[in-house]
Amino acid sequence: MPLPEIRLSHISMAAICGLLFSLSFRLNQYFDEQFIYAAGISLLFLPAGVKLLAVLVGRLPAILGLLIVSIYLGAGIWPDKPMSTIGYFALVGLLTYPIAAFGLMRVFGIHQDLRNLRYAHIVALSLAASVLNGIVHNLLYLTQGVTASDELWRKSAAMALGDFMGCFVVVALFHATMSLLRTLRRNLQRD
Repeated sequence: MPLPEIRLSHISMAAICGLLFSLSFRLNQYFDEQFIYAAGISLLFLPAGVKLLAVLVGRLPAILGLLIVSIYLGAGIWPDKPMSTIGYFALVGLLTYPIAAFGLMRVFGIHQDLRNLRYAHIVALSLAASVLNGIVHNLLYLTQGVTASDELWRKSAAMALGDFMGCFVVVALFHATMSLLRTLRRNLQRD
């Protein structure tokens, strides 16, 4: 089976998604004082929304860009952890999003180009990705001594809430922007 062709558009998508994820992560740090729950858990985590949106729009190239940046950012968050653990955190935290998103896209019959994406879909995609990520991430944290067993469900719920809020804000803004652009285009075509 031949390998897929690497295009400049794939490299650009990976770079743009990685850059947006990194910028959203840095922006989110300004909210840490108000929203930080515990190490690695914010009650408003905008990068989760950027991650979900990137996965929905950019597919595999976006996932690769997000993975590279997640490992880079993880090295700054967890300087005491080996790179293998940081890579594992990044990979597991990233893969929960496409698993949830593509699974629900199939269930709801959402087209690959997202043309039939509706507001209710955004809520469901955000919720599914957030809950799956919160649980899986904290199970991984449990194995690495970051989360204690008696804190597992509290921290999972807190992470899911923060991811949901971030997903909902970012993806809803994207959806509203795209709807506005479609309306403007239709109005310009009528004139």
